[in-house]
Amino acid sequence: MRALIAIVIVVFLLGIVGWVQFGSTGGDPSIRVDTGKIQHDTAEIVERTKDAVDNVAEAMDGDNEAEAPTLP
Repeated sequence: MRALIAIVIVVFLLGIVGWVQFGSTGGDPSIRVDTGKIQHDTAEIVERTKDAVDNVAEAMDGDNEAEAPTLP
């Protein structure tokens, strides 16, 4: 029962973000998976993640340089 509820929730969330669409063309119910939107969204997420990691790495490098003792 828990698995069924989890599946329903996942499909519902995928429908909200637009990755899965439900329709009825000509009286036949259909489910459409928008792979183009999925690829676009995941590529955007990957790019944002790379930018965030780069920003953190730069911040850490700046902190390390500021704290490094100077030798005479």
